[in-house]
Amino acid sequence: MKTKEFRILLVDDETDILEFLGYNLTREGYKIEKAKSGKKAIQLAREFKPHLIILDVMMPEMDGMETCITL
Repeated sequence: MKTKEFRILLVDDETDILEFLGYNLTREGYKIEKAKSGKKAIQLAREFKPHLIILDVMMPEMDGMETCITL
């Protein structure tokens, strides 16, 4: 599978981290979507169907563990 075919979902409540990871992964040719909350990540995962999810554990409202269990 070519790099451009890989979809990665980034989930973090900190914009700086999302931007840093997104920028670098996009430069490497990956297709990226970003979510700032667990609830948004679940919605995006259904639509985007990522091959990989990079998920922050410590987030307000719905933490990463709860999000992972729901996914």
